[in-house]
Amino acid sequence: MITAEQVRKKMRISHSRMDDDIASNIEAARLDMGRVGIDPEADDALVDKAVELYCKAQFDYLGKGEQFLKNYEGLRDSMSMAEGYRCGTR
Repeated sequence: MITAEQVRKKMRISHSRMDDDIASNIEAARLDMGRVGIDPEADDALVDKAVELYCKAQFDYLGKGEQFLKNYEGLRDSMSMAEGYRCGTR
């Protein structure tokens, strides 16, 4: 599972003062994915990418928060239709 430190590095943040906020957003992303039927315990690169996109959207990374949110929602919705990501199929 992606960590706050990993997300912070992907957003090129060099300090750890925002780690609590990032961790909260990671949890929110996983809960949101669970809401649409994605196994909240799923752990692979695609899930990590969805979490990264969610966090970038929440922090309006590079002023492109809306685009990151659209990308997250598209990936999340696609994953929700994929049998391998549905709750209880892993």
